Amino acid sequence: MTDNTSRPRPLRLTASIVGGLLALVSGLVGSGLITDVQGSATTGAINAAVALLAAFGVAVVGERRVTPVADPRDSAGQSLLPLSRNDIH
Repeated sequence: MTDNTSRPRPLRLTASIVGGLLALVSGLVGSGLITDVQGSATTGAINAAVALLAAFGVAVVGERRVTPVADPRDSAGQSLLPLSRNDIH
């Protein structure tokens, strides 16, 4: 069996941070240190930040894995050329 204890787990870390922040806000509202309105605003800001980061993260990661149609190139930067009928066996 493989030892996965040193394996990076970015999704688990992110979920833990976001969950911790949301739990903290709920705790502050419950204890009366901040109002319901302030808690809702803070929770909304956290959720908006997570959604924004997720959208840009998907775009950045996906962009590296997609071949552009206008100027396709391989990973070495060489132009990709279409096959001619003579190249097809």
